[in-house]
Amino acid sequence: MRIKWENKLEESLVSDFYNNQDETSRAEGFEETLAFGTAGIRGLLGLGPGRLNAFTVRKVAAGLAKYLNEHKPGSKVVIHFDTRFLSEEFAHEIAAILSQYDLQAVVGKHYNSTPELSFAVRYLEADAGVMITASHNPKEYNGIKVYGADGGQLLPEASEMLSEYINQIEDPLELEGGNFEEGLSKGLITYLNPQVSDAYRKAVESLVQSIPSQQDKIVLTSLHGTSLPLLSDILDDLGYHNYVIEEEQSRPDGSFPTVAYANPEEEQAFDYSLRLAEKENAQLVLATDPDADRFGMIERYADGSYRYFNGNEIGLLLLKLRYDNIKEQSENQSLYMVKSIVSSAASDRLAQALEIENHTVLTGFKYISEILQKKENFNETLVLGYEESHGYLAAPFSRDKDAIQMIPLVVKYKNQLTKMGKNFQDLLNEIYNITGTFKDCTISPKFEGQAGRQKMNDLLENFRVNTPDEICGLKVKRVEDYQTELITDIENEEKSATVLPKANLIRFIFEEGFIALRPSGTEPKIKVYFSLNVGDLTQVIDEFRSTYLSK
Repeated sequence: MRIKWENKLEESLVSDFYNNQDETSRAEGFEETLAFGTAGIRGLLGLGPGRLNAFTVRKVAAGLAKYLNEHKPGSKVVIHFDTRFLSEEFAHEIAAILSQYDLQAVVGKHYNSTPELSFAVRYLEADAGVMITASHNPKEYNGIKVYGADGGQLLPEASEMLSEYINQIEDPLELEGGNFEEGLSKGLITYLNPQVSDAYRKAVESLVQSIPSQQDKIVLTSLHGTSLPLLSDILDDLGYHNYVIEEEQSRPDGSFPTVAYANPEEEQAFDYSLRLAEKENAQLVLATDPDADRFGMIERYADGSYRYFNGNEIGLLLLKLRYDNIKEQSENQSLYMVKSIVSSAASDRLAQALEIENHTVLTGFKYISEILQKKENFNETLVLGYEESHGYLAAPFSRDKDAIQMIPLVVKYKNQLTKMGKNFQDLLNEIYNITGTFKDCTISPKFEGQAGRQKMNDLLENFRVNTPDEICGLKVKRVEDYQTELITDIENEEKSATVLPKANLIRFIFEEGFIALRPSGTEPKIKVYFSLNVGDLTQVIDEFRSTYLSK
């Protein structure tokens, strides 16, 4: 098999990557087959069925084409791509294949963000959307995310159906690549009309409305991705000019030369922008990931110190600030929020205190999008949709995490607080006075290879079979197992059914909060979420590692 693939190395688009890989990495590309899962498909660039290359991309495209023709022949598909290696080439491969099946493909002429793709699907009344991105993964990765007509990522049922069509294609080497230029000449492939981007920009500006005060200087960085210049253009339109851009870190570049990880969940991603903030005496640093669906922030203070806010803390701040800003104009509407099940326990308490209807969903923003779609025709106002992994949405004109609509709001709120003599840290302390001081942290130990996967499965199965009464000195009150679809009340020895879809997730509930475990959907690691009102969270995490993860 390997020889067949190597004979087509030049056509694969990944010859430079393959030639620079060591033998172990090369061989791994032929040992597995990339699977289209609930988060789409994501993998290392390289040769073979277990890597992302022209042939595995064509396989996904052909499967998508057959799936769409089965359900709606002549479908329109919007395709966007980010700044990663081969993103544009993969977008063109997909468009060319779709045109072979007489499907319409609308392709971005330049790089675009994920939220723009979500918006464009809805604006153009398309039947599907494709985003070429690996989000905040390392530079060696790329991926394909597929969206439905509602602008949200495919839900499990549709995703599984699509996966079946893709898996029916046994040998991607037998797929003939399409002709992008021919598709253009036939009118089956068209470039995205600039009016779509203009409409998105106006939607963001309508959400923010105005930023009256300009007291705070802001540093923006795109981490070599797609948020600029769109984000700065929006701030300019809103009349906000008190910002500077970290130019070196904001050049579109798939090699991500200034960061180890282009991920605003990692504090070290802010090294360049923080230096600029110190030089410019800026009060706030805002960073987006490469496809601009997530953002992170650092607040600087007069004494030169600063504070990095994690994803849960940003979620709490945005929930309170959004509520404060819209409660009067939404007097005749009920307010609601949607959050993932692993987001901070403090958000439940804050929502209750503010009398906001609270919807909790499984991890994956597609589930938040599903709630938004269901509420589309009701007299209700979204306060916030959010995940602890730095993904937020305030207005549902896009249906995925949207850093571009959120950052102008953050700038507005920062200036509002400054005018009141406060900052984000002060407000967070006020929130904790309401909810209790919850500390949140996620760890992601890796379990590489077949042995690692088995160890990860054994860990979760052991928790299921031998449910502990106590974890790290915390008394277990309730166990929520979304794989067995059972909730067990330990004190009353009662069982009830879960109400969310089936998922490989276990959540242990304590008086102090929760600990949750789930395998990553895209990487060989398990995610362990801690959201606890305890004195020393680090001690709890260290004890959990030594007791359960070091065996």
